[in-house]
Formats: sequence, C-alpha cells, structure tokens
Amino acid sequence: MTVYRVECNFGSKYFECLFAAVAFYKKCKAKNRDVELWAIDYFRSKKTNRYQAVQELLAYSNTNLPKC
Repeated sequence: MTVYRVECNFGSKYFECLFAAVAFYKKCKAKNRDVELWAIDYFRSKKTNRYQAVQELLAYSNTNLPKC
C-alpha cells in the first residue's frame, strides 16, 4: 500500500491519491513555505505480522537557506 505525505512547516498531511498530494504540495510551495513530498510504502510480513515502511523523497522546496 502506498501513501503520500506532505510535510509543510512542521505539520504533516497524508493522502492516498498522488494528484491530491501534489496539489497540496504546490499550494504550500506557492505560499513560500518549506514543504516536502514523500511516498511511503507499507509492507506486512504474514509470518511475523509486523509492518515495515519504506519512504522516498519525491520533491522538496526550501525557502530558507541553511546557515553554514
């Protein structure tokens, strides 16, 4: 199962649809906020009945440059 997470200014919102996640990402980016778009894949082991998640960063927009 794949879920998409948009992190915007220390808050997260989850989406099942990529198009909705991208629309929210673009909305936050247009407001000059720091925003990240992640794809999260969940796997369940039938043997141990445990879940595992793999995250992949799809997009990132940063408005503040880090200090060196």
